[in-house]
Amino acid sequence: MKSTVLGAAAGVSAGLALVVCTTLRAAVFDSRSEAAAPWLVSSVPPLFLALIAVVFFGVMGALLARRGREDLLTPFLPCGLAAGIFLPGAFAEAPFLASFAGRSLDLLLAVGLAISLSRLARGLPAVATSARTMGLAVFVFYLGVGYWISLRVGLSGDEPHYLLMTYSLLHDFDLEVQNNYGAEDYRSFYQGKIEPRLAAGTPYSVHGIGVPLLLVSGFAAFGLFGVLLTEALISALLLHAIYRASLRITASPSASLLAVVGFGLTSPALFLSVSAYPELPAALVAALAAERLLDPEPPRAFGAFAWTLALGALPFLHVKFLPLAGLLIAAFAYQFGRRGKSLLAWLALGAAISVGSLLLVTFLTTGSFDPTASYGRQRIFLDRVPLGIAGLLFDQEFGLLLHAPFYLLGFAGIVTLFRRNALLGALSLLALLSVAIPGAAHPLWSGGTSPPARFLFPALPLMTIAAATLLGREREIGVGPWASWLLASSVALGLSMVFLPGGPFFLNSRDGTGRIWEALSTSWNLTDYLPSLVRADPRSLASATGLFLLVLLAVGAQIRRARGFPLAPLFGALLLAAWAHDRTFVSRSRELEPHSVSRVMHHLSRRGQDRFLALPSFERLSRESLTARVSLPLEAVSDGDPRHWWSRAYSLPAGSFRLSGAPPIGITFYNGESAFQSDELVFSSGIALGRFRLRARSLFEPPRLFLVEARPSALEALATIRATGLRLHSLDDEVYLDPAGFWIRKASRASFAIELEAPGTREVRIRIANGGAPNRVSVDSALVNESYRLAPREEREIRLTLRGPLVAFAIGSESGFRPSELDPSSRDDRELGVLVRAHPAFD
Repeated sequence: MKSTVLGAAAGVSAGLALVVCTTLRAAVFDSRSEAAAPWLVSSVPPLFLALIAVVFFGVMGALLARRGREDLLTPFLPCGLAAGIFLPGAFAEAPFLASFAGRSLDLLLAVGLAISLSRLARGLPAVATSARTMGLAVFVFYLGVGYWISLRVGLSGDEPHYLLMTYSLLHDFDLEVQNNYGAEDYRSFYQGKIEPRLAAGTPYSVHGIGVPLLLVSGFAAFGLFGVLLTEALISALLLHAIYRASLRITASPSASLLAVVGFGLTSPALFLSVSAYPELPAALVAALAAERLLDPEPPRAFGAFAWTLALGALPFLHVKFLPLAGLLIAAFAYQFGRRGKSLLAWLALGAAISVGSLLLVTFLTTGSFDPTASYGRQRIFLDRVPLGIAGLLFDQEFGLLLHAPFYLLGFAGIVTLFRRNALLGALSLLALLSVAIPGAAHPLWSGGTSPPARFLFPALPLMTIAAATLLGREREIGVGPWASWLLASSVALGLSMVFLPGGPFFLNSRDGTGRIWEALSTSWNLTDYLPSLVRADPRSLASATGLFLLVLLAVGAQIRRARGFPLAPLFGALLLAAWAHDRTFVSRSRELEPHSVSRVMHHLSRRGQDRFLALPSFERLSRESLTARVSLPLEAVSDGDPRHWWSRAYSLPAGSFRLSGAPPIGITFYNGESAFQSDELVFSSGIALGRFRLRARSLFEPPRLFLVEARPSALEALATIRATGLRLHSLDDEVYLDPAGFWIRKASRASFAIELEAPGTREVRIRIANGGAPNRVSVDSALVNESYRLAPREEREIRLTLRGPLVAFAIGSESGFRPSELDPSSRDDRELGVLVRAHPAFD
């Protein structure tokens, strides 16, 4: 009976989740003049369809339970929280439940499906995979992913600087790049603008020479595609080494393959494996070293010498890898030096040559023997190490465990690895510290424009081997259920960051909010529940510490009790923490304002309207409503370049945009990632939340940006009021819903759309009634562009002729008032501007 109820409940959860997923979720752009980010909204699904899903999937779950296979549906139980969209008052009591109605629900369904398929495949014969076959598959996969990302993102962060050094090697036969910066030689492979990054007082780059030397042959032969080929080859060798090392220590092909999947299909490997950063070759050296240390046969004399030279090359990739290089050389000396003094002497000779070469190159390029001299005065603060390490693990933009919880198995597996091989266990922990501490001590521990936990990447192959060791003991300790959820959720997050509409989302901008979590915040803001160590607020520090202890205790209890600790208590604890957050904290990034989203949501959650801002809506607009949806005035900002006009930075949704109000000469539409492509004054971006700036030689008036087409191509209205024969839609949250119409906020600009309920041509009259203070009002549409002053309580009428099903327009209110200021007995403290109504009166 218990299994039947469980199976039926799981089936109902899956059915309701699928119904909610059928609703459109599309970008809604906040058109305020300040730098703003879009979010997504979801529509309420039909109740009749939900009833059919409850009956059908509930019966299916009960039938599977009778056959003893309810485990195929139980992974979908968390998806049942999406049913909160149908429960009156659910969001009022627990607003975080709204997040399960958004795109995060797609992620949960994908995770559940992956776990169900893995359980279904348990009875099938295992498929043997050789290390070479796996390496070839990895090469093809990363080459495809790299090409995909290059089309949508291009080069990012430090990549143009490394490639400019490669360019100088090929064309100037030197590493002096000061002249290359001046001549803008990077224009041949990068469309943005980069400023010189030179070593203090020298014409040489501040970056290491290792990456350009690795890329020079591929770049010379095939250009940027040759760079992708080189990166894919290094990545294939990296995963090949991880697989062989895991297989040696576990003797389990399945555990080794799962570890490789957990490493290769998650962040940061999924992105650094297709990026020109020094962390990728450094991780390859660490993985090859681990594989060699597991070989009981000592290397020959010249082999030991060559290995030491390879390990000593790490600082040439970046000086921060100097501690890691010393640690790996010490491990080789400990492992193989006991076999004879001659072998130890060859190791010492290789180390001496490596150190001497590093000092010589440093002296020739900077005039100093200090390897850090190229960076000038170092901003290293040891007191920031705890904050930096917490950020590298838990920050919502750059934290490892929030983007790839799979590595929890690595942390838990270090103990198991230490018992199997004390040297490798100790090396894994020390290697992690050797890259974490220098990175955490620097204020920019986040790495700027980079995937999460980039600074930890060279040590992650060793953590993956530790995870494989733990997975190899699954039958003894029963860690399988935990491993399934951690691995499936990590892979789903990683692939979502690449293939979600508008992705990739790994290009974080160090503003305290993770892009992937913004993308998953379709109906409710998930970023408020996650630590933001970039901001270093006390709540984030406390939540990061609590999250780390909670998860480690749960995993430790699972390992200790051997199959006796279920996942449900941990999931329940996370839900309880989210509920406590909603009761005790105020939203950090969005104000809590009273919003009636639709009549349906008004009746379903009458007591909770004041908790909603961007949430499930009911009224759906047609695709044509996207035209002229966005009208964003671009504000100028000083950029230290008097020759050009620069706009401030904006976050845009993925889509096509049109620029107006500016001459077509001297306009450059760009960001730091080459994410945008342009055709005269029409621009396209494949990345949601891409950071956009405009540069122009001269402008006579500030330009505006209009959205031509968004991806996905659908739009939801935040609120709708019916008038006779038409509907007036509010397209953003710059308004307060009123029985008579929409109040525009003080000093705000709101977007609207009028939709005819019947085809034809019709004249519509819009009345704008001013509030209790003198005001300047502007109207902007394809038909009317006006600006005028209104006295208190003065009205103005606008006539719009609709020759199609829909017209979009915007109204701005320069000033406003508070009702409580005019009437002391009023409790209304809203800052109101003007009231917008359609004529005739609303139904």
